[in-house]
Amino acid sequence: MSLYFKNEDYKKRALEDAKEKPKSHHSVEDAFFLLIKDAAKEDLMNLCQLVQTYYRSTISLEECYQLTQGIGNEQIEFNKEVQSVIYNCAYQCLEEGKSLGNKTIKEGKINTSNWMGHCLWEGKVAGELAAEIGLEVSKAQKLGILHDYGRKISQNVNHITTGYEELSDKGWTEEAIGSLTHSFLAGGRCAWNDSPEPGFYVDEEGEPHWEPGTQKDDVTIFLENYEFTKYDEILNIADLMATSKAIVSPAERIADIATRRKEFDPKNRLYFLAELTNKLIELLEQIGGTVPNDMLEKVKAKKGVTLEEITTKFERASEIFFDEYQKRWNYSK
Repeated sequence: MSLYFKNEDYKKRALEDAKEKPKSHHSVEDAFFLLIKDAAKEDLMNLCQLVQTYYRSTISLEECYQLTQGIGNEQIEFNKEVQSVIYNCAYQCLEEGKSLGNKTIKEGKINTSNWMGHCLWEGKVAGELAAEIGLEVSKAQKLGILHDYGRKISQNVNHITTGYEELSDKGWTEEAIGSLTHSFLAGGRCAWNDSPEPGFYVDEEGEPHWEPGTQKDDVTIFLENYEFTKYDEILNIADLMATSKAIVSPAERIADIATRRKEFDPKNRLYFLAELTNKLIELLEQIGGTVPNDMLEKVKAKKGVTLEEITTKFERASEIFFDEYQKRWNYSK
């Protein structure tokens, strides 16, 4: 599916941002409150109940909901301290195995607050990985929390461009860029976990290309003019570890995504899994993990290499990486 901005002004703005890379001056808590702003009460009711418990039921659930929307009351003035309480309650909610709320659609099959839970888990993973390689933790957390902001408006692939447009308009430029980069593992439009655009191909050496004359969409053009940072790389890895309910191995996350996709294009699948394998091993080395000797050589989607071969290496890299993650952060599902 092609990805285009709403108009040429956003495309121009994104290309300017690609060169300038503006810095964010917001807090992590601010990012969280932007995420849940205007969410339906039912989508935050479990969170509201925890907030009410924290304040020992001195305020009503309706007042708790108003606090999540930045509105104080006679008992509690909304301020940074309250903001921190609600932020911490949100993670407590997830760690207790609950969604932020219980509103469901499609005969109860989809919890409409799950996408926010995924964003919070991603913020956690991104922050932890950033800490390990000496990056700014809060910056990584904000990118993780807001990477899917466009899902407030669109639950399809257009959330990538919609997220940029909405965040950019609100002055969250750095996080807006994260909305554009979070789905594209190696910094290229073809390095993502879905079917590629017409015109994409991988050569015999496993390198990606576009056929001459291919009409490229707006996000492809942005990515070709943007230099990926370490923050973008860990944001992509975090996105491939965070579900709506927990933090899982990249292999488990890929399997989870596959249940919601149509059949994958084999050439894209081959290239994507090869690049993901390489990124996991590269990041494992950066955080000081042990990489087996037979995993040190980069994986390439070369001619003659089968999807089964690359999948086997990917699953092993995923297991090694996730074992290291669990050990370092004492995490278990």
